[in-house]
Amino acid sequence: MNKRPRRPAQIDPEQVEYLTGEPDPAYSSELAHVSAQALVPTKTRQNIDDDVRERVLDLISNEGIDLVAEAWVRAPSDTLAGVMWRGYLLSEWIRREPADVQRRYAASAAMHEAEEKKEILVSSPETIRARWVSVFDGLGADDFDSLLLDSARFAAFLGDLDPVWIASDNHALATKVTRRNEALLETAKELALGAKLFDDRRLD
Repeated sequence: MNKRPRRPAQIDPEQVEYLTGEPDPAYSSELAHVSAQALVPTKTRQNIDDDVRERVLDLISNEGIDLVAEAWVRAPSDTLAGVMWRGYLLSEWIRREPADVQRRYAASAAMHEAEEKKEILVSSPETIRARWVSVFDGLGADDFDSLLLDSARFAAFLGDLDPVWIASDNHALATKVTRRNEALLETAKELALGAKLFDDRRLD
């Protein structure tokens, strides 16, 4: 993927116009909806036209996913843009902090084994990230509900050991999602709900 800035880039008015095809869109929520629907088309009354989807994919190809992800920051957790933002944060965390994520993954596995809990099949960090990258490339919509469930299991698996996600406000991925109390567990719940809503065709 393209080189990314330390924090998600800001979207300027020209790029907003490029995405939506409108000279002056009134609400940032429209951009969040359009870009999320372009990457994960759903059969709803607001499905995105092919030409708009191509614009979004072209922008991501040229500029990287960070630019588009900035539009999802304020989206509610029970919307498509909201779960895309959480998937982006999870994917970026795995990319930026591979050693820490792998350490926590191994420690969580050891804890579950020691406590003789029922075996839980949890995807590896690399698998979770690769699947989100496919979504951001416009190729992962067919099993999106499965990805949300697997991501929820992954976040809960790590959160059972330590629910703190990002420990410092100075971290590049410090956001309201990653810095709240029990962030990993709360995110796991939101992703699981998103999977159910998507399966019911109610995640717009």
